[in-house]
Amino acid sequence: MMKQSLWAIGASLFFSLMAAFVKLASADMGALEMVFYRSIFGVAAILIFVKRRNLSLKTPHLKGNIIRSILGTLTIALWFYTLGKLPFSTNMTLTYTTPLFMAANFFILAAVKHERAPWALILSVLVGFVGILLVLRPSFSSDDLVPALICLSVSLIDLAVYWQMKELGNLNEPSWRIVFYFTAFGSVFGFIGAWTIEGGMHLPTGLNAVGILGMGVCATLGQICTTRSYAYGNMLLSSCLGFSAIPISAVISILLFGESVSLLSIAGMSLIVAAGVWASISTKREEERQKAAAGAA
Repeated sequence: MMKQSLWAIGASLFFSLMAAFVKLASADMGALEMVFYRSIFGVAAILIFVKRRNLSLKTPHLKGNIIRSILGTLTIALWFYTLGKLPFSTNMTLTYTTPLFMAANFFILAAVKHERAPWALILSVLVGFVGILLVLRPSFSSDDLVPALICLSVSLIDLAVYWQMKELGNLNEPSWRIVFYFTAFGSVFGFIGAWTIEGGMHLPTGLNAVGILGMGVCATLGQICTTRSYAYGNMLLSSCLGFSAIPISAVISILLFGESVSLLSIAGMSLIVAAGVWASISTKREEERQKAAAGAA
């Protein structure tokens, strides 16, 4: 469980850093062009890893990897699109509704199976989301309806992505192979889309080059951490710990961009941290209870 928590927090750290690099690169880059650059680094890095370890990219679970890759790439493209259409705080709040959908999903599954719902984790998710609202304080206008609905659809599709990763993990598909197929599909999709929809590619220079390189490194590491966390651990715990990206992003904003943080934001971040700690503790206790019950049987 501790390893899973570290993988989930690592994913939040790398994706928060990725967002900072996206900020550097997005001024002169289209959404699909950034999807390409975000993905191609992962392809290159994993190919080097595979060659050095003498591993194989051949998979007996090609269909599952294709489904995960299509859905995952779609969510990235839609998210990049909505970033330019919604206020940042509103966009991020809607993006972080995935854990709420996850909690509802687990509640429904427990009801259908006549099992006890994971109330401690569900409560942790709700508390964490309240923290998100306090930090981001989203605002809406009538012009935001369509992009807001698109952003919510990203959260719902992400839920399907996480379940697909879980299924591949149950089939013992290694995380690096899952990430490889995802980044390979993203590279092709982004390249074709950039030329057919956005009018071509730009040669990265200066800060753009730094932003793209940082985005690629952090995106690849973040995807590996996310896959390790969701595919081989408790999905609801991983989802709750994903909220930690908000306080991490706040720290990055203070250190890199000189932004300030209000007392209300500090209170929200404290709730997020408390929710993550409680989710980890309650999951650990539940695992120990299950082990004790299995031993007694």
